[in-house]
Amino acid sequence: MILSPPKSALRLAKPFALLFGLCLAWQSAPATGPEGAPLAKRSMHLLRDHCVSCHNPKKTKGDLDLTQRQTALSGGGEGPAFVEGNPGDSRLIQFLKPESDPHMPPKKQLSEEHIATLTRWVANGASWLPDELAVKNKTIAATELGSLPEEYRPVFALALSPDDTHLAAGHGNQVLVHSVGQKKPSHLAKLNGHRDVIQSIAWSPDGKHLATGGFRKVILWNTNGWKPTGQVTALPGRVTALAFSADGQALITASNAPGQAGEISLWETSTLAKRVGWPAHSGTVFALTLAPSGTTLATAGEDQLIRFWNLTNGKRLKQIEAHSAPVLSLAYKPDGTAIASGGADKELKIWDTKTSEQKMLVTGHPGNVAAIVWPQKNAKLITASDDGSLRLCTEASKRPSKTWNAAADLLHSLDATKDGTRFFGGTENGNVYAWDKKGKITQTLGWQK
Repeated sequence: MILSPPKSALRLAKPFALLFGLCLAWQSAPATGPEGAPLAKRSMHLLRDHCVSCHNPKKTKGDLDLTQRQTALSGGGEGPAFVEGNPGDSRLIQFLKPESDPHMPPKKQLSEEHIATLTRWVANGASWLPDELAVKNKTIAATELGSLPEEYRPVFALALSPDDTHLAAGHGNQVLVHSVGQKKPSHLAKLNGHRDVIQSIAWSPDGKHLATGGFRKVILWNTNGWKPTGQVTALPGRVTALAFSADGQALITASNAPGQAGEISLWETSTLAKRVGWPAHSGTVFALTLAPSGTTLATAGEDQLIRFWNLTNGKRLKQIEAHSAPVLSLAYKPDGTAIASGGADKELKIWDTKTSEQKMLVTGHPGNVAAIVWPQKNAKLITASDDGSLRLCTEASKRPSKTWNAAADLLHSLDATKDGTRFFGGTENGNVYAWDKKGKITQTLGWQK
């Protein structure tokens, strides 16, 4: 029995959970103390995002290569990077401390939590998960679903209701509906029906329906009583993105089988009958968003492209060769004059929607730009990245202008209220974090049995 991998096991963002096969890690990865494989995975991500760009076979600063366990143990000019089970004598841990000289990374300081994660990893034996460290394409033939581990509750998808009072978040294969309109949030409903990790969530414009997408299935829920009203099952693979048309009469899905083209389909909301469908990208579609006009659909994919479509007939209008790696996130500027894209190349780009010219390249994200929001009443946009931080970006700056307080794990998903005063991000550890407009974390919403 094969357990299908989730949308974003690495957060080399969305693409690489689909590509690397966390199912194999669950079944065969050696335990690393009481925290097991998840600790090793988080540590691999920290090395990937903060260390291997300078310590790799082509660029071995200090003669240190951190892309393989053997070369890390052999070490560089300062000796072995770490001593198994002994973080106190491990140079990797010593050099991360704020007072260290030399200090790593040389131009920034890892958070106390990140240093603590790597310290526990070394103390537990420094188990190595090479697939979590490297960026490469793999496909997995996953056709039969097993049961998700009870403790595996990543939040790969979340969405605020149109009136900003309710938040639907996929905690593993369950959806929790949180009431967030009051000072003290509460759980309103728990929705079951998916066996695989929920990949995508969307509210209808009138708030009367909620759509949730997983492996080969979309469930449509009536928000008055939270009962399912129907399912779409004629899908080739994981439903990696969802949206409703501006009038709410059509549900838009993105889905593909491993190694096949990403398909966009439109379904009648009332009957869930298929209206139209077309191949959109070579590989997985990771993001889709409607233009403010409601007539154009923008999609982004594994093939590093942004494509624009006539929503009525599926005719391709134009495309942008956007990034040097999979494009993971999209957001329109509220007036429709620009669109922002985030990639696995750690770059945020802003494009003129009329000319398709690049208006701004924003660098400075330590990992993949996993999600973007551009609030309707806010000219600034917010990004979510692998280090758990939100970043404030503008069309006029080549670097993020502010970095907000970091969540306790990788960020996979993000949404914001229309007035741009509250932000909600979903993480690998199964929690949803809420930020205020000053970047302070004000709430943590967790999964409950």
